[in-house]
Amino acid sequence: MSTDDRIPRLENALATLAELSADHNRRIARPEEAFVKLVELTRNHDEVMDQFRAAQAESERKIGALADAQIRTEDALKQLAESQAHTDRRLDALIDIIRGERNG
Repeated sequence: MSTDDRIPRLENALATLAELSADHNRRIARPEEAFVKLVELTRNHDEVMDQFRAAQAESERKIGALADAQIRTEDALKQLAESQAHTDRRLDALIDIIRGERNG
């Protein structure tokens, strides 16, 4: 094989090696890129979870306040019912007095 024949073969071999090297570098970069993306996703997940925990704590605080308000409302309704019953008794007594005066 002459030198003129060898040069194109060597050039082809070099081009193939360069192509293989580039492919190898891409394959190495993929796991590194995936790892970087995984770290980024983990950070985002942590941030979202922190926001979720804060929202959950706020919801629990509001639910507690709502439960307290409900208890106060029930107590107020009981007092109102007692007052209404007392008013009804007094009104009935007044009606009885007025009827007695009319009939008597």
